[in-house]
Amino acid sequence: MLLAGDQRLLREINARAVLDVLDAHDTLGRPEIVAATGLSKTTVAHTLRTFVEQGVVEEAGLDHERRGPAATLYRVDPEHGYALAVDIGHVRVRVALIDLVGRIRARAEQPLSAKDPAARASVVEKLAAHCVAAVGHDVGSASVVIRCAVVGLPAIVDLDHAMVRRVPGLEKGGPSLHAALEEGLGCPVLLENDVNLAAIAEQRSGAGKDLSSFVLLRLGIGVGAGIVIDGKLYRGASGGAGEVAFLPQPGRALGAESIGAASLATSARDAGLPADLAPHEVLDLAAGGDERAVAVVDELSGRLAVLIASISLLLEPQKIFLAGVASEEAVLRRVQAYLADRVGILPIVVEPSRVAADAVLLGAAALARDTLRDQAFSAAVRRAAESGDVPDDAAHPDTDPTSQEPDDARTF
Repeated sequence: MLLAGDQRLLREINARAVLDVLDAHDTLGRPEIVAATGLSKTTVAHTLRTFVEQGVVEEAGLDHERRGPAATLYRVDPEHGYALAVDIGHVRVRVALIDLVGRIRARAEQPLSAKDPAARASVVEKLAAHCVAAVGHDVGSASVVIRCAVVGLPAIVDLDHAMVRRVPGLEKGGPSLHAALEEGLGCPVLLENDVNLAAIAEQRSGAGKDLSSFVLLRLGIGVGAGIVIDGKLYRGASGGAGEVAFLPQPGRALGAESIGAASLATSARDAGLPADLAPHEVLDLAAGGDERAVAVVDELSGRLAVLIASISLLLEPQKIFLAGVASEEAVLRRVQAYLADRVGILPIVVEPSRVAADAVLLGAAALARDTLRDQAFSAAVRRAAESGDVPDDAAHPDTDPTSQEPDDARTF
């Protein structure tokens, strides 16, 4: 005999199973849900009815392709909740509003001038309001509410996803940005390092999709690594894993930036080029045959190759993906040649990232959808179990869960 607490737990498990199966498909009929979960038809029917009443699940038409009468199709209601994905870069802020099934419903962006926490939070709030208004207009509703937000930024973020650790030349550090964002958006906010989010995007929709381990190296104003080990993002003991720009390099002082804007400026100046050239400008000059720029690109590629070899010796990932400036053909070709010539004995596979330039935003969207899904599903399951309307399935032991009888069939 099940105790009351056990019965509630069983109802929660059953309800979550129904939601998880629905979430994995666009639409499903009740017979398919019964077959996938192993639950009785009665339990599935009651659970679906409860979720439809809550609004987390909706009826999605009729299945006319099955044999016999048409059966009702169900799906997770995309409009049941919204989340915000944000990329706060060095010079631009991008935001995207996503729904409960992970679709991006609206985007907005604008240049970033002031970089203090309050100013950046204000820009995010403005862009978020624009997206909310756009989606509200499309769905004919003014009740679009942001439930949570994931924000990427070029800084070390503590494991609490709120505290920005101070990084010389980058963030001032502290909880001010997180506090300003939560106040402006009116929802829970999760901060994350931008390259970590790019690695999540690579894992979900890029070349890392079928890999258990890889490292994403992203070169822009700085260089950082997103590390995936055993299928999970590795953040380190306090969120600082992947700050590889300061790893030792031949001829560089210990603790000095070896790859990034400062080191590139030094290399350009030493080669007789203007020190304020952006990486892509140096690449353009090299492509045009400027020998000074070629020397700078050679030096940059050599340092990247040394960095990649060091990472490979320590972690031995299945692949290393290059993103940003590092994925440009001129750099990638030099890096691969350097590694083949100097450390060919190591099993190092270097490839360009297959995620678009907005990888940080896409990674934030993926993480925001996970957070929103957990919030919405947990609340729905808890309310379903508390209502007592969902059977615990113990009362229907003789029901054949594989039956494909359309017990919710409608004939027209």
